[in-house]
Amino acid sequence: MGRSKLIVRNLRKIFRIDEGFGRYSSITAIDDVNLEVNEGELVTIIGPSGCGKSTLLMIIAGLYDKTSGEVLLDGASINGPGLDRGVVFQEFALFPWLTVRNNICFGLKMKGVPASEHDRIMKRYLKLVKLEEFEKIFPHRLSGGMKQRVGIARALAYSPELLLMDEPFGALDAQTRTSLQQMLVDIWSETRKTILFVTHSVREAVFLSDRIVVLSRRPSRVRAVIDVDLPRPRQRLSQPFLRYEEELEELIARELGDKASKTEARVA
Repeated sequence: MGRSKLIVRNLRKIFRIDEGFGRYSSITAIDDVNLEVNEGELVTIIGPSGCGKSTLLMIIAGLYDKTSGEVLLDGASINGPGLDRGVVFQEFALFPWLTVRNNICFGLKMKGVPASEHDRIMKRYLKLVKLEEFEKIFPHRLSGGMKQRVGIARALAYSPELLLMDEPFGALDAQTRTSLQQMLVDIWSETRKTILFVTHSVREAVFLSDRIVVLSRRPSRVRAVIDVDLPRPRQRLSQPFLRYEEELEELIARELGDKASKTEARVA
């Protein structure tokens, strides 16, 4: 791919827990995580449940403070939220009082994009997520899948340097999830936006990724980085695809020390 876009060095995160009555304890969620994401890559993060995948993403988003280490985007240190990063959460984080159009234009206003440009940009991204006829609709009238498509359009519209996605399809039914996975690959193929995507599904990871970062159980470290050398479009039931799934399942099962965890790892 291209040059390094995101660099995470020796990242550590310790949560301090208030147990009441003046007592405190701590939990180390992330311990010495190192990774790089190249410009234009679609990279997924996967690992055992509770291993710190979302915590890592929230630190990169600037929504959690790090305890130690370094996170760089285009060579600049990340120390808080910024419009150079777009975030799509599992929950449908739309403003219910705004129409689809105004939800998408919100980031454009925050970034200072001239109002004369809003309609052109909004319509481009509504077309990418196939919701052109819904621009005047309020979120409560949309299905879960449609809300998430609006969230993706909103995150892309103000042209962040990095798109962060925290299990964005996890709450959707299997059919909608499969459809949105393909939509995301299509959007990435057109925009070549750098994407870091957290998932608990090995199948989703193999379908989406250029590379897959496998985290250990908590406190998490990078256990493996797997290059997915499969042509697109990808066939989910092909033997090469299934071999990648099997490799990921084995890695996660080995990390948990429990072969039964292979069942946990195989989610649509």
